[in-house]
This record gives sequence, C-alpha cells and structure tokens, in this order.
Amino acid sequence: MKTRKVLTTIVAAIALLVVLYSLFLGFKYNRFYRVSDKLQKIPGLMEGFVPQGTTRLENGDTWLVCGYMGGGKASRIYRLDGNGGVSVIYLQKEDGSTYTGHAGGITAAGGFVYISNASKLFVLRAEDVLNAGDGDTLSFIGHIKVPCRASFCSSDGEMVYVGDYHAKGYETADNHVIRVSDGKVHEAVTYGYRLGDGEFGVADAGCPSIAFSTCDKVQGFAVADGKAYLSCSAGFADSKLRVYQAEGSDGSIQVDGREVPQVMLDSNRAADVLTMPNRSEDIDVRDGLLYVGFEGGARKFAFGIYPFSLRSIMAVDLKDL
Repeated sequence: MKTRKVLTTIVAAIALLVVLYSLFLGFKYNRFYRVSDKLQKIPGLMEGFVPQGTTRLENGDTWLVCGYMGGGKASRIYRLDGNGGVSVIYLQKEDGSTYTGHAGGITAAGGFVYISNASKLFVLRAEDVLNAGDGDTLSFIGHIKVPCRASFCSSDGEMVYVGDYHAKGYETADNHVIRVSDGKVHEAVTYGYRLGDGEFGVADAGCPSIAFSTCDKVQGFAVADGKAYLSCSAGFADSKLRVYQAEGSDGSIQVDGREVPQVMLDSNRAADVLTMPNRSEDIDVRDGLLYVGFEGGARKFAFGIYPFSLRSIMAVDLKDL
C-alpha cells in the first residue's frame, strides 16, 4: 500500500510538471500563435514521412511539402489544396532510379520547382508537379550545382535562394567562415541566383548574384520587401524566426574567381525575433504570408507528441510582425 502511494505521488508530480511546462511553452509561443494560422495538416507523419520543405505554387492555391522517408523508401512531395485535399508524388533521380535523399527545401519559380540537397538544386517542371496524379512518380529533369550545402531554398520571384545549415558536425566551406560586422564569426552562407532565361530558369547558373552570411542552425531562408527571414532550429529547443534588414551590401565574397556582393546578417541588421515551437524547417513567402513547415510532428521525433510539436503548415502574416 505504501509503495502504491509513493508511485501515485510520483505520477501526479510528473503530470503536474508536464502541465506547468506546457503552460510555460504556451506563454512563450503566444505571439507566434497570434500572428499565424494553420493552413493544412501535413500528411504522412505517422507513416514515417519527415517534412523538410514548404512552398506555394504560383497558381495561388496549391501548396507543396517535400521530405524524406526511412527504410530506403522514395522521398516525396505532398501536394495540398489548402482545404484538406492531398496527393502524393514520388521522386526519382535523373537516371530513373529511386530518390531517397534528404529533400531539404522546395520552392517554385516561373515554370520550375526546385528541391535542394547535397549542394544541388534538383529541378522539376512546375506543370508536371501540378498535373501529376496521386501516386505518380516524377524524375528530376536536371540539377544546378551550388557552392553550399543546399539545406534549404526559396524564391521571391526575382531570385532563387539556396543556403547552408551549419552546426557542430555540419561543416561548411572554408570561405563561408566569415567575421561579420558585429565581431562574431558566421560559418554559413546563402546564395541568391537571379531568375531568367538560362538553363532551368536561372540567368547564370554558374554564379550567384548575391550572398548572405548567416548565423548557425538556419533551416529556411526567405526575402521579402527588403527583409530577410531565417527559420532557425535544432532538436527540441525553441525555434526562432529571425528577421534582418537585407538591403545594400557589406563587401563581397569570392565564388569561382568572381566577386559576389555579400550581406552580413548580424546584430547590426537584426530587426525582430519570433519564438516558435520546436523543429521549424524550410520557409517561403507569398503575398505577405510566410509559410513555414515543422518536422516536430513526425513519428521519428518522440512520435510527434512532444508539447507543442506542430503537424501543420503555418502561415505567418508578415504585417503583424
């Protein structure tokens, strides 16, 4: 009887701590929930899908979520209609073999959809993605080699951006180690390629037009109205949406022998920070809304039951930041 009482007391104490911790987290994330809305639940989370990239097609009413699977299964795109409708598209490499890569980010620009991973932007035709049937398979039509890890990507309609995730164990190129204007050292760079009539919709796939030196743990990057938005996260710690003034430049960086204008996104350019739930990933901005996906609801991460782990694409209204 005494042992049962002790166990009951311990269980009650743990339950109370969980409730108090959840209330604390709710208070921390209050601003995030005030400026954002759920768009649609991310499918496949309990079947092993780990979402990474999020974008909206330029037709205005189709959203894409890309990610990877375990067990050698094909990486995929889920196509959402914003009202609960879902289709799945399986991915293949250019040679027709199954693509099982990390599929770190996704964005749409012009007639193309880009998926980032392994220092490449893999390319699909937007019309093929839009018209594919549920369960169809699409092969990449090519890729663009980029001078960074290609952990994420986005587009503002003028550029496609692709950049590094840096943290301990995730090393980047030597020339990405930069002492920025506030005296700190950054070890990650995001590049912007101008869109145009070149191969796969990029004006000069051989060289970017601009570079941004960024902090560690960037999972997503977007530019809108002169500001840069960085989705930063690692593990179950709070995610941060970091906002910086992005106009002008602060010097240059060499890329394959060319001088490329560089913007140092450090404390001297910092404009805002929004605290978000754990494991925020890739982001994209469309018409004043910043779409952000989270991987925290995936089965892989504590079965998605860690407090405030999100299972939906969230739309942040930038005018409220």
